[in-house]
Amino acid sequence: MESFLSGPSVQSYKKLSSWFSFEKDNLILVHSGKIDIGQHVSSSLALICSKITGIDYNQVEVIRLNTDFTPDEGKTASSLSMPHSGSAIKAASFTLRKYFLNYVINKLGISENNMIFENGIVIDKVSNKSFSYWDFSQTEEYINIEIPEILEEEELNEFQYQNKQKIEIKTINEIVTGKYKYVHDLTFSNMLHARIIRPPNYYSRFISIDQNILKKLEEDNIKLIIKGSFLAILSSEEFLVVKYLKLIKNYIIWENVKNLSQGSLFDLLVNNNRDTLNVRTGGEAFKEDVPNLKNINKKGFKNLKSEFKKSYLMHGPIGPSCACAIFENKKLKIYSHSQALYDLKVILVKFFKMKEEDVTLFFSPGSGCYGHNGADDAAFEAAILSKEMPNKHILLKWTREDEHCWEPYGSASINRLNGTIDQQGNIVYWSHEVFSDTYITRPTEKELNNFISYKFINNNFNKNKHTPKTAAHMGIHRNLDPLYDFQEKRLVKNLVHDLPLRTSALRTLGAFANVTATEAFLDELANSMNIDPFEIRIKHLNDKRAINVLFDLKEQMSKEKIGIDHARGIAFSRYKNSAAYCAVGVELFINNELDVILKNTWITVDAGEIAYEDGIKAQVEGGFIQAASWCLYEEVKFDTKEVISKDWENYRIIEFNNIPIIKSNVIDQPGHPYLGVGEVVAGPTGGAISNAIYNALGERIRTMPFTKENIKNDLLK
Repeated sequence: MESFLSGPSVQSYKKLSSWFSFEKDNLILVHSGKIDIGQHVSSSLALICSKITGIDYNQVEVIRLNTDFTPDEGKTASSLSMPHSGSAIKAASFTLRKYFLNYVINKLGISENNMIFENGIVIDKVSNKSFSYWDFSQTEEYINIEIPEILEEEELNEFQYQNKQKIEIKTINEIVTGKYKYVHDLTFSNMLHARIIRPPNYYSRFISIDQNILKKLEEDNIKLIIKGSFLAILSSEEFLVVKYLKLIKNYIIWENVKNLSQGSLFDLLVNNNRDTLNVRTGGEAFKEDVPNLKNINKKGFKNLKSEFKKSYLMHGPIGPSCACAIFENKKLKIYSHSQALYDLKVILVKFFKMKEEDVTLFFSPGSGCYGHNGADDAAFEAAILSKEMPNKHILLKWTREDEHCWEPYGSASINRLNGTIDQQGNIVYWSHEVFSDTYITRPTEKELNNFISYKFINNNFNKNKHTPKTAAHMGIHRNLDPLYDFQEKRLVKNLVHDLPLRTSALRTLGAFANVTATEAFLDELANSMNIDPFEIRIKHLNDKRAINVLFDLKEQMSKEKIGIDHARGIAFSRYKNSAAYCAVGVELFINNELDVILKNTWITVDAGEIAYEDGIKAQVEGGFIQAASWCLYEEVKFDTKEVISKDWENYRIIEFNNIPIIKSNVIDQPGHPYLGVGEVVAGPTGGAISNAIYNALGERIRTMPFTKENIKNDLLK
């Protein structure tokens, strides 16, 4: 057991009352600034509170984010929900329990020997009087309690952990029966339905609209909003909005300002203007001279080079983005599934020149975007329309085509690697250079142009030039520096400008491509010296927990015989070198048509202390499926005029018939800090699939997705 840090969230919100409130019927409300979009954060936080305070799990409720009420914990991103909010709730729960029992003993005079303490209530066996957390919350002492930054080991040792407690996700029945309410399901008595009339592409200026369609809109009481090249239609009848959205596009004239970038995507990635930064060991990037590439020429040493390509990826949530807004009594309220509601509030306050207290954002569940899809854009658009149509709730829904064509994508990238391995299997030189567009384009007070509709309102079609981020493991250089101890590393980040499509944060940012390339190239070096893939990884790790994760994966995989004509591959990473450890093993089969068929998957994770084991397993198993889909199928296609991947037919995702049997194991570390787990599996999944495909074909496939077309093309090179 170690001393426990309450974390950065508590540094901003020290009062215990910032994290808990107590309701009638013995209900405790947990306040969190993180949102739950299917990653089981709410269940984990409720379980932490329950186990530590002794309150029944069913009496603990995690309230949805509300910018007027819940702590500002920043974006729900980067696998930080448990390190931030989990640590805060753990510290708050210990603090509540400690001060409550001290109050009972010292202020009420109830001795420990005469005390019955269960479910948040103390009963004095002598007098039969009771005192509860709910009673305590009304005292002056409770109001003034502050959470310490550090919980000492002796305090923690007083509590007996019960990490294997089984629970039921509170909303599971509503979700599986279709009764769960998403933002799309919101209804209000004075509500208008809205859709945005999208232009042909990013660079289309509105010229005119036919008068005949305007008359029809007026006859059916359809409101048309035109602000620059931003157009929207609204009606109290949703079917009319849908009907006219299809019709009206035939009556609008747009001017094409310019085309999307010309030329091959991967040629653009290496030939366009770019900022080049040196990434030092530790993961920080610096604007300094980049070391020249070395070629170590010694007897018995093997020098290898490799290149891996990744196309643009789409968030593609099953439910397109949506938001609801109302401007009433000089106050703006917005319901959104954005992962960055506090950031969004700051922007809207400035944009509309309103007082901070007059803008409130509520989290309302939507289809999980895991990154930055169209949720912020939809919220901004709904807010614009609510100002145009005050005193009415505006429910704005994106269409499937909106989501596929207008969301910001995960960037395409190229990874180039060079390495040298000696006769003893030591990697003496490692060079990894990545070329990619930015992932950091969330709207800010200074960068309103990152809202797609802001650009059209102002007819501003200039592509933003982004400044490269330098913080450790930020953006496209996330996990460029691996956890492995190589004798010499050369790590280079190339932020490429003027690429065709709009990009922003997609789950894992650059880590998916970087880890996939790292783990594939590591196998290439191992194969060149006939070294076992587990051995070469363990040989270059000094972190005992990392080594244990690999040993556990090896043990799990050894329990099952490999199928006939099947092949296996493994990969490992520690996400951002600071979050959870994860190793993945994949078994697959490649048929005569070059289709990749996944058969078995093994996953081992060390995420620190287990708060909710089933939640961790659900996250890594779901994360594997998503990353496998990226590896095998997903690719945003476009030409010089527009995005072609407008629907599921033209943007293929993994289907149930290619989901393997997944076996996951979680290594518990009681008393250790919570480590973020949401994104840890993506990179190792890519590496494991890449390595398994190599072992099946005897040739390295270097272009993702690993479709039969890309496999054929790479085999022919």
